[in-house]
Amino acid sequence: MNLPYRFMLLLDVAEQEQSLGDALSAIRMLDFATFRAMGLRRTVGESQERRFVTPERLLKLIEAATGMVAFGSSATMDSALSLDVLESLVLRGGARSQPGRMRDVSVDRSINSKTHNALQSLDFCGCVSPRFVEAMTAFVEKHLPDFQRASRSIYDLEEEEEDSSSSGNESDEEYERGRGRETTRERSRSFSTRRAPVVPAQSYGRTFPSLQRLGLAGVTLSRDVLSSFVLAFPSLTHLDLSQTKADAGLLEALSHSRVRLESLSLSKCRALTSQSIVDLMFSPVTNDLTELALQGTLLFPTPISPDDLRTILQRAPCMRSGAMRYLDLGGCPMTDDEMQLFHGQPALLDLGLSSIPGITLHGVANLLLHRTPNVQILSLSHSCAAHCIAGHIHAVNLYHDLIAPCTQRPQALAIAQQLRRLGLRQDDSSSEQDEWHAPTNLRVIELSSGALSTVQGGISTWKCIWGSGRRGWVVDTAAGPTPEATDIDNPIESKDRGRSADSSSLHRLKRLASASPTSRRSLLSDERVISTARSEEARGRSQPGWMKRSHSRSRAGALPVHRQETSVERPTASAVINASRSRSLSLSAPRETSAAGLENVSVCSQIVRDLPPDHPRRLELDRLSHCNGSVPGNIGWHSHKMEVLLGYGMLGHEIGNYAWLAYQTN
Repeated sequence: MNLPYRFMLLLDVAEQEQSLGDALSAIRMLDFATFRAMGLRRTVGESQERRFVTPERLLKLIEAATGMVAFGSSATMDSALSLDVLESLVLRGGARSQPGRMRDVSVDRSINSKTHNALQSLDFCGCVSPRFVEAMTAFVEKHLPDFQRASRSIYDLEEEEEDSSSSGNESDEEYERGRGRETTRERSRSFSTRRAPVVPAQSYGRTFPSLQRLGLAGVTLSRDVLSSFVLAFPSLTHLDLSQTKADAGLLEALSHSRVRLESLSLSKCRALTSQSIVDLMFSPVTNDLTELALQGTLLFPTPISPDDLRTILQRAPCMRSGAMRYLDLGGCPMTDDEMQLFHGQPALLDLGLSSIPGITLHGVANLLLHRTPNVQILSLSHSCAAHCIAGHIHAVNLYHDLIAPCTQRPQALAIAQQLRRLGLRQDDSSSEQDEWHAPTNLRVIELSSGALSTVQGGISTWKCIWGSGRRGWVVDTAAGPTPEATDIDNPIESKDRGRSADSSSLHRLKRLASASPTSRRSLLSDERVISTARSEEARGRSQPGWMKRSHSRSRAGALPVHRQETSVERPTASAVINASRSRSLSLSAPRETSAAGLENVSVCSQIVRDLPPDHPRRLELDRLSHCNGSVPGNIGWHSHKMEVLLGYGMLGHEIGNYAWLAYQTN
């Protein structure tokens, strides 16, 4: 949906007769990422008084598209997201049915009633309109009042009046009768700090289990509304909270929910705490995580301490599994010593190390050579500045310290090959020389504007490509996916999802979200010990395995994976590079590593270098390098936005307004 006349055309079809209106039932995704009304020679008054996308028109189109399972909005039409539109989107297919007491009651249903598919993907990226914020607040107050009270911090609760002490005592007695027993420690606390407000069981627990992917990047919702809305979806696999007001209470509530995430983005969330991030990384919610974004900036770094960062790198289950495909630790307090704590990541394709002045190019090269050799895209924007004279990376240091050891043939082998071609050297090792492969798959490096200015003319086949925004990359124009790569077969889908959220888990979730940080940690200490013991016991019974993923294709094209024989102990990246778990996934137990857990990883042959000058890929990359920033907005690497509509996560390709946030903004 990129032009107003297309929207009006679909609206006309929806207003036609029933037989013609049913044609819209074939729509599976409604995306406004590329929608714009600019360039139509309309005045400002006409644009405000006569809008194309109004709440009434959008609601009519959504109701007509009965087969829709994915919806994406943008800042160009977020004022049309009214309460009725939100209810039509989220309540499609209805919430989980509740048991009733009536029997043998016949309900006269309308013959013309339509059955709508439940929504699976919802993206509100960049929606900042006051009308959208008001509609979202009204939706939470109307349908999720208990989640709203649960997400409220204890410091936001008003002090109880003295004359209401008797009512509080009566509520305490009712709570004790419902709970059975209470410890002395709980009785010594006040009513307001001991637990969340009492909520009737029949009114609590309204969730929407059909939604699997949720994108809220850049929304301006308040903390309470944001937490209440996120906690209402127990089946999430993809969650994008970048540049939002997400706080520690939301993370701690998520860490004790039944959500099992595959892709998580917490980039540029300033209200988080180091302890909340650690608790989430060690919870079962992130055990199956394959994409993680914790990006910060130089001005607002990631709120995580160096000790907690070392703990996550060494002991977090998602880091020990070796199934990471996308990892962004930009802005974290990291040095070369912390990079040596990385476990082997054979499936990692995209690595973000921007805004980290304390690291060096030697340390990054060592990480790529030994721990993450299959990384193809690397972000070093505003990094390695502490060890550079000019305050940024220079082209000479970039080539000798990073590009040459990771991608170039050793000088001795290059000279021997030239002598052999001239006939000046004849030996029996020609076959060994021809089989040389680069030690890494690195082909794209993101740098700051100051560093890119030193690489203006390029370094051999590495050319500078400026984006249409504030970002730029150094790209190997002579490198591309190998044509001999093949996709892996689809594995058997896992049946054990563990998604249902019962009333007891929801009640515990409410108490955790409403407690203060001090009381919350004391309340969760016993549960954490029990959870750790159970996980260790289950890990001992299970066999070590690896996460296998099915064939996937992004909008930019298929990512080829070279099938090759390897040892049993270390799988290739082809065993884990693929689509999301919502697209057919088979899970196995996380891999157990040794005490050191820092074994080296071998590179997989997924990249072909030294493409001929007339190769179409090389010609297109050379053309982009001469555009000097005049490239389309959807051209870029290392996305900062999660693709949630189709489920490709952080490795997906974005277009329109989504692409601007993904590739053009820092």
